[in-house]
Amino acid sequence: MAILGIDIAPGGSFGYALWEEGEIIEKGTTDVKELAKLFKKYKIETLAVDNVGELFQYAKVLVKLLGKLPYVVDVVEVTRTQNGGFRKVEELVGEFFNIEIGRINPEETAFYLALLASRGVGTPVKLFEEETVVLVYRRISTTPGGMSRNRYMRNITHRIKSTASKIETRLKEARLDYDLFIKEESGEVTSAKFIVYANREVVRRYVKPMRSVDIAIAVYSTPARRSREPTTNRYLILGVDPGVVTGLAILTLDGDVLDTVARRSFSRGDILRYVHQWGVPVVVATDVKEPPEFVKKLAAMCGSVLYSPGRDLTTEEKSQILQKTKWRASTSHERDALAAAYKAYLEYKPKFEKITREFGNILKFDQVEYAKALVVRGFSIAQAVSEALKKRDEEKTRVIYVTIEKPCVKHDDFLQSRVKALEYENKKLFEELENLRHEYIKIKRQLEDEKWRDVKYRELQTRIDNLIQILHEKERELSKFKELVLDILLNFGSKYRLVHSDELFECKGGEEVGVICRNLTSIEESVARRSLGVPLNLVAVLQLKDFYVIDLDAVRQCQEEIKRKLDGNKPLDLKKLLEQYRRGLI
Repeated sequence: MAILGIDIAPGGSFGYALWEEGEIIEKGTTDVKELAKLFKKYKIETLAVDNVGELFQYAKVLVKLLGKLPYVVDVVEVTRTQNGGFRKVEELVGEFFNIEIGRINPEETAFYLALLASRGVGTPVKLFEEETVVLVYRRISTTPGGMSRNRYMRNITHRIKSTASKIETRLKEARLDYDLFIKEESGEVTSAKFIVYANREVVRRYVKPMRSVDIAIAVYSTPARRSREPTTNRYLILGVDPGVVTGLAILTLDGDVLDTVARRSFSRGDILRYVHQWGVPVVVATDVKEPPEFVKKLAAMCGSVLYSPGRDLTTEEKSQILQKTKWRASTSHERDALAAAYKAYLEYKPKFEKITREFGNILKFDQVEYAKALVVRGFSIAQAVSEALKKRDEEKTRVIYVTIEKPCVKHDDFLQSRVKALEYENKKLFEELENLRHEYIKIKRQLEDEKWRDVKYRELQTRIDNLIQILHEKERELSKFKELVLDILLNFGSKYRLVHSDELFECKGGEEVGVICRNLTSIEESVARRSLGVPLNLVAVLQLKDFYVIDLDAVRQCQEEIKRKLDGNKPLDLKKLLEQYRRGLI
């Protein structure tokens, strides 16, 4: 196991020491970039520091690298004790190594940090959230424009959507919880961002980083931010307006508005970390009848009751609620979230007021809040007050008489009503499943249509390219034809002659010089037939219906070639040769 100890040095550099297999194998002072290379070179598993806050302040590049590694690096704050206190490095060195040292430099500090971490000294700290970002984004820019810009943008949009769809399928198959945010510019998709609520090592089993010519996939952890644990036990009503920009509204159970906010790519983890600075959400509300999937998951994630109105709230109703709360919402997203939260408050307000009115003098403030939270979760007022009283620590026992709103039902009746409720819920879930199936079929059909359009577009583009190439060839042929016609007109009678098809011959052998043969195709064929006729295809440069334009120069060249080959192929006259030999001529 490799352990790297680091400490901040003057000028933004770092003192470091690398411990492996019982000894320090490398140490010195370097910058952040060189420090990052050590993780790739030695596959360091533990990072030892004396103050984890220094990493976020001076080594953001290093933190970013740690978030992208294919494995998780354990970060140990050596100076932190198990009870949350801190000790100096000098004290720890004296205790574990029996060495008294004074003030030490960063390189020595890193040396001792690595040694102390190898002995198990220190406390592991959280450097990253249990969230992993999977980002699909484009790598090329189409800003310069041009005729092909729209086609490039369509191709990139298709690639990002297709890749995001495959990633989403893998995450669903792995049963990993996630949020998906699609970023668009001018109607075109430029990136798809998944926030997966799982460790980076788990996510990388199903999604791998990738870089191609046009798009890329990045997988990295998000640095630790504000704790997701609530800082107070105050119960809240949370209104949510999901979308590319998500709006939030935080209300108390008394209907007081604490805060509203709207942010882009607001994940569920970010929402909980933001809300928990105010308290614990007991109701998550939306302003539409059919709650979005994002709101359902958020309510389940924080264990809250999901509220949705009987019908979608109109813009006029939202404006009226805004006036009633006297809260100034900066955006329409904050307004919609506030309307949803306040509508949920009005739903529970009668019961809240009854608890305060009848039991406010008996219960403490936190007990009243707890009773209200139980009422939201389905308890009757009597049951909620009874449970709240159990939380009260008193020195003496007091008998409280609670008025029951209605007589207790028998156990069988309760079970029967529970069964009916579950049957109703099952019916609703089945209807939702059918709707999702229809939506899936619709989306699948749309996807097939888009694929067909894309294939048809490519076919048409290929055909256009081929036709353009053919057109260029025809233009070249037309240019050559024009030059030929001009040459014929200028040299007619001296170089060219017009011949009717009736003046052509079927040459079978023995023809005279000047005959043009329609049935011969080559000089070799003329020689074979022992004809002085010239093949038509070798001397005709143009055909105009029944007339042929004959190149006289080509006729002469063919005749000379035929004569030369015929003279070379004459049979030997043996009798004449014998007579010449007798006479002594040869």
